[in-house]
Amino acid sequence: MVKCYTRQLSMSVKAEYINGIFRPLEKVPDATSGKTYRVFSEEELRSLTEYSSWLKAAEKSFQFWNNEEDGVYDKL
Repeated sequence: MVKCYTRQLSMSVKAEYINGIFRPLEKVPDATSGKTYRVFSEEELRSLTEYSSWLKAAEKSFQFWNNEEDGVYDKL
């Protein structure tokens, strides 16, 4: 079973899962020994990508709030 390792959705590394252990199948840039990393399945990554695309598309719906009058609320 192949899984993906992702950090801040900016990169992913293929990994395999054997006997309860995820093993990267390629070099993991800037990996730190002892640090915890999160592994996502292909389906989860696809879902996250679709969700972030919807959020980006929805930003335009709220452009009317970007004005000087409402600027005071930007600091809350």
